[in-house]
Amino acid sequence: MSGSTEHALEHGHGLEHDHGNRLYFTTWLWLLVITVLEVGVVLFHLPRALLVGILLLMTVLKSVLIVANFMHLRFEKLNMIYVIITPMIFALIMWYGVALDY
Repeated sequence: MSGSTEHALEHGHGLEHDHGNRLYFTTWLWLLVITVLEVGVVLFHLPRALLVGILLLMTVLKSVLIVANFMHLRFEKLNMIYVIITPMIFALIMWYGVALDY
């Protein structure tokens, strides 16, 4: 074992990185699973309203994972809610504006 590795292990630096990498890998794996489920749900030819509801739910779940773990807002619940809800409100406003044309 090299001197820098021993130093890192003595002071717990290596453990923090292992924990962080495991968290990122687990988050990435969940994002991959949710994405595969999204593709699978589309292939089932569900009724349009149910399909949109399921896809929106999965999208919110993915955004929670990304904001909590990659943007490090896991312990700041209010900021995490603002980051997720605010774009949804803007998307609804834009959708409403376009939906009136059809």
